[in-house]
Amino acid sequence: MLKTTKTISINGSSEIDGQVIVYMSASLSTTGTGSENINKTINNQELYNANKSEVRKDMRDFEDLVYEEQDKLDTYVNEVKTEKVGK
Repeated sequence: MLKTTKTISINGSSEIDGQVIVYMSASLSTTGTGSENINKTINNQELYNANKSEVRKDMRDFEDLVYEEQDKLDTYVNEVKTEKVGK
């Protein structure tokens, strides 16, 4: 039996002078199961070490964006559940 899930992917990168220092990705479940994840990969350790404060700000901004989307999804999933119960 086929079982599928729908997810939302969010990708970003922290770049300085055109160089990708950190690649970030997130996957959010659209079913409200809480199976979300955020990944960060440092592509250039030397540039990361030299620019930690800026890169870490980018990583926090990425996390904030992901959490905003997660909150929107949670609200949507709860609204759909409420509509189904009301029918």
